[in-house]
Amino acid sequence: MLIEDRSKLTLTPEMEKVINDGQRLLTYIARNGHVSIDESVAQVIVKAKHKMQAGIWSAEDETQFLMCYDQLAKSVHPVTVDSIHAIIPIIDPKSTKPQRKRTRAEQAVIWYRRGTMCALIGLLMVQVCYLFGHALNANLLHLDEQKQQLKMELSQAKQVANRLDVVERLADKIAMTEQQFDANYKLLANWNRLWTLGVPLSHSILPDDEDAFATRARALQRQTASSEAIEALKLEQSRFAARQLLFEHMLFAESVLKVLQGYILPLLYGLLGAFIFILRDLLREIKALTYSFDSEIRFRLRLTLGALGGMIIGWFLKPDEVNGLASLSPMALAFLMGYNVDILFAIMDKLIDNVKRSLSRNDNSPTTKP
Repeated sequence: MLIEDRSKLTLTPEMEKVINDGQRLLTYIARNGHVSIDESVAQVIVKAKHKMQAGIWSAEDETQFLMCYDQLAKSVHPVTVDSIHAIIPIIDPKSTKPQRKRTRAEQAVIWYRRGTMCALIGLLMVQVCYLFGHALNANLLHLDEQKQQLKMELSQAKQVANRLDVVERLADKIAMTEQQFDANYKLLANWNRLWTLGVPLSHSILPDDEDAFATRARALQRQTASSEAIEALKLEQSRFAARQLLFEHMLFAESVLKVLQGYILPLLYGLLGAFIFILRDLLREIKALTYSFDSEIRFRLRLTLGALGGMIIGWFLKPDEVNGLASLSPMALAFLMGYNVDILFAIMDKLIDNVKRSLSRNDNSPTTKP
């Protein structure tokens, strides 16, 4: 680490950095008082700075300094120079400005805190959208069944004499149910437009069905049917198109709900769990002065693994068997896997090891000859 001239020895930039790092370690030990350092080691570290400033340096000085620096670094482990630089700010006593540059630890806290809030807000928005769409889709199915049941009761009541009060009551119920159905249908259509980016679903019917209605219309015209019959056919065609559009909206909503429940929500729950784990671990490392650049790499990878762990849990869910608020229970499992993804991968590794042992036993089992 020396650039040697015939008349003098010049310190390299790497060696100057090591000397400054030694001063930082020694200052940290003096301030905290948790570790006692040998006086001879402290003298070598302090004298190295003065020799560097005076331009007096030799190979013996460098060897002695590196040995003392190694002893100093071991005494403060797991605290390192990088972690001290990342957590404790450097204050210039000659500076008149009260502001100072944020440390890497402070920047990390701000970034992960904002990331956690963004993940939480995004999760709440998607969860509310999911519950809203699920409720609308379920209400449509329930109201349609209720409407059909009321129509059957109305037809039976009309066949019974002196049941006018029952007929009127059932007719009012049917009208109210149809209004509720239309309101839910309108809200579901608006909910679907959220996922189609504002593009409405098609209102046309299939070509085969359209040809069938056209054939019936031509047949009525050849038979010189009344205008009422033709209008009734047009009304039937419009109701058929409206019914088909209703089914399209319901099927589209059901598909979106399955995607949200099987992929998006588990991923967001796992990501939120990973963020919370990182904040907790970040607080612990800052308190212990062990946060460094390596910690930042580990935290970023943890976010990816947490999100993937939550989505893996979503793969094993059965959306058809989960209703409404009950979906929060498996999502809580995705959150736990995102928080402690090591458990998930330990389970996967154990399953793979069991499969390998089973295959190995099958290969080593003696074959019976006929």
